[in-house]
Amino acid sequence: MRGCLNMRTQKCYAVKSNINEFLDIARRTYTEIVDDIAGMIAQLAEKYSLPLKTSFSSARGFFIQMNTDCSLLPRAPLPSEFIKITKTKSTYSFTSADLIKMNERCQESLREIYHMTYMVVCQLLSEVYEHIHCLYKLSDVVSMVDMLLAFAHACTLSDYGKLCASRELCFLSRSTRVFLGFPLL
Repeated sequence: MRGCLNMRTQKCYAVKSNINEFLDIARRTYTEIVDDIAGMIAQLAEKYSLPLKTSFSSARGFFIQMNTDCSLLPRAPLPSEFIKITKTKSTYSFTSADLIKMNERCQESLREIYHMTYMVVCQLLSEVYEHIHCLYKLSDVVSMVDMLLAFAHACTLSDYGKLCASRELCFLSRSTRVFLGFPLL
């Protein structure tokens, strides 16, 4: 189970645990439903002695797949419990009424998780917005220090002069424009 199911699971756990107790409970419920789906398909495989495997797609949700090129397949048709049967190349895909119900429960659990995650993120953003001006000032100070460090580094590598100022006279001695690279005088 990779791809969209993995992405969906990552979205469920985007907010770390122990932030919201209800979110943790909803995640546990979702995990239990997914485990129940896998267990139900394993029971069906054992009940009918078929090589069934759990599959997932974003359009269908969880469904059952079975390879047809396997020597373990009986010659009888599939049991009537299986519905929405499709065959693609060497694979049968189908579902059951119980699996459809479990998919609906899974979707409902996901909606709850996404809603609670949205609420936690909104709360976090409102707290960050109160202090965003400090972060802006911090980034401004860091960029200024970075620029001054770059100027100091440039002065140590080259023969740039320094600005000498007094009350009566302001002059530049042995100076070069840092940005243009040619002498001022």
